Amino acid sequence: MKKVLLTICLATIILFTVGCEKKEAEKAIAQQEQEQPKAPIQQTVQAFGVVKTKQIKGIMVDLPASIEKVHVQEGQRVGKDDVLITLSLKEIEDQIKEKEYSLEIAELELQKLLEEICDKSNENIDDEPEIIEAKYSLRKTQIEYEKLERDLKNKETMLRKGGISQNEFDDSKVILEQKQKEIEYERIKVEDAKNKRRISNNKDALDIKIREKNIALQKSQLQTLKDKIAESGIKGNKIVCALSNGVIEKINNAAGDRLNAEKQIMSILDLDTLIVQANVAEDFIKDIKVGSKAIINPLANPDKEYEGKISRISNIAVQDNGETVVPVEITITEVDDFLLPNFNINIKIIVP
Repeated sequence: MKKVLLTICLATIILFTVGCEKKEAEKAIAQQEQEQPKAPIQQTVQAFGVVKTKQIKGIMVDLPASIEKVHVQEGQRVGKDDVLITLSLKEIEDQIKEKEYSLEIAELELQKLLEEICDKSNENIDDEPEIIEAKYSLRKTQIEYEKLERDLKNKETMLRKGGISQNEFDDSKVILEQKQKEIEYERIKVEDAKNKRRISNNKDALDIKIREKNIALQKSQLQTLKDKIAESGIKGNKIVCALSNGVIEKINNAAGDRLNAEKQIMSILDLDTLIVQANVAEDFIKDIKVGSKAIINPLANPDKEYEGKISRISNIAVQDNGETVVPVEITITEVDDFLLPNFNINIKIIVP
């Protein structure tokens, strides 16, 4: 009996001791938990957005041409130098050939004129037929004057001797004076003939300038036609893609259509410039800033996650379905082929 009581007492003491130790341990753990700082809860701003591209390449061609074949479809991915469209360039090619032929003729005509002027410049101006004739007429009049002058001197001697009357002498003197006037007139004719030749030379010089300007104009027009082809991104008769990574957004023309300088043939989205455009409710715009981190989940696959940063916050609020929101733009850190333009996106913006 004593042994039983002793056993019961020992068991009671052991249980009491264990219970006390357990309470002390639980108390110590609770105290440690209270002393340990709690991790802060990360705050986020929820938003909804759409994938867009910052750059859109519009294909426009200012040429008299028509579309022969369209090689791509809307939604098709394209890369650098991929053929987009084949053009029929016969009209502009004919214009270029016509300009080249006209330019060649103008240059030959100028060359011929220069050779003619060069030949004229080697001739003596006094050898011109018109000038020779004028000088001959002048010399003839001078000879006649000299003869009349000698006759008048003889008549003057005869007048002193009484061989002729004063009236006869005066008549001879008037004839001599008239002949003197004829000499002056003939001299003027010679100078006029020389001046005509000089004027002709000046006209030739003016003609050269006119022809040179005409040639320069034709060269400029020809180069403009060639530059139009080069500036349109055309290789041969094909329009090729200038983007390394793009997708055809819209095609506005078909085979057989004539090009319109004011209308886009097609537009291409630059997939290397993907961004997310989103609207943030005005209540939360104070909580974000440019550079804030964003977590992006496309609705097409919510399990996929992309990182981004706020790159722009609009300076004006807008109305969206009756709610006041502020547009923001988010750059995507790493983009893969899954993310496509116009995908709907759920966004969590980390509050700094």
